[in-house]
Amino acid sequence: MTTVVGTNEIITTRELEFAREDVFKAWTTPELIARWWGPDGFTNTIHEFDPRPGGDWRFIMHGPDGTDYSNHNVFVEVVPYERIVIKHLFAPEFQVTATFEERGGATGMMFHQTFNKPEEFEAVKGYCGDANEQNLDRLHAVLAGLAK
Repeated sequence: MTTVVGTNEIITTRELEFAREDVFKAWTTPELIARWWGPDGFTNTIHEFDPRPGGDWRFIMHGPDGTDYSNHNVFVEVVPYERIVIKHLFAPEFQVTATFEERGGATGMMFHQTFNKPEEFEAVKGYCGDANEQNLDRLHAVLAGLAK
């Protein structure tokens, strides 16, 4: 479920029927995150991935139309199995806080995206919620493949 809050936040929540450790692994393993990050039809080439505070995550997101999108993120906080905070440094500038809650073998996950500039938020809010839902659908598919 996605909710737009105030003038700069999008919150997407999901319950995943996978162990919290596996969900966290999918967020912190470059080979896994490359398979699910982004909306439907996008692929990723990761150039640098250092999931620790101050670590860089640089990658190219390849759109289904052939357009390449350079991305540079910095990990702000990484608390194993509980929380990851990532700052996206290219426009639109935003911060993602992902939290992971143990729910009896399943994982409650919140994807909280806060945009720095209201005008950038206004430009993306019409499609960002749906894109985040697709992103988490892809995460689910990767986790389901690992569980086989």
